[in-house]
Amino acid sequence: AGTICSTLPNRSVGRLRNLPGYPNPEPLNNPTWALPSVEFFVVWLNVGLAFIIVSAGLQNIPADLYEAARVDGAGGVRRFFRVTIPMRSPTLLFVFVVGSIFALIQSYPPVDATTRGGPVGATTTLPFLIVSTLRGTSPNPGKAAVLSVALFVLALAFPLVQLLVLARRVNYGQGEPR
Repeated sequence: AGTICSTLPNRSVGRLRNLPGYPNPEPLNNPTWALPSVEFFVVWLNVGLAFIIVSAGLQNIPADLYEAARVDGAGGVRRFFRVTIPMRSPTLLFVFVVGSIFALIQSYPPVDATTRGGPVGATTTLPFLIVSTLRGTSPNPGKAAVLSVALFVLALAFPLVQLLVLARRVNYGQGEPR
């Protein structure tokens, strides 16, 4: 995946080079665009899992709900926002929480394969900093341990905040959202 992520925006062989308005220098060598490019790659790597989970959840929506909404005169957009989204809210909450944990923890391989923390340290993420602290010219396991604890705290705190904010809007099919 990292090879694909570094090849796509490459100016000489990449497929994105033909897009109109393609930036110069290429995004992975530009300090302004390097981190958003790597973030895009990390999200892209996790879209497959999210698609499978949401697709499986869509198959469990009873057809009676769509039929009742159709009888009530709801159009396609209204059915989507009034039936599909509320019925899939637990699945969407799960996808957001698990996806954010994966994106936070699994950001090392794309950074390592594409930019190695550059240009000018613009893509030095916490997982990349942990590994480079352990594998650098002067390894420092103590600093890497402290950074690993910080990563653990972030991986725990960020989903908890998401759960506190988004769980209020989740509908488990028992009337109003909890």
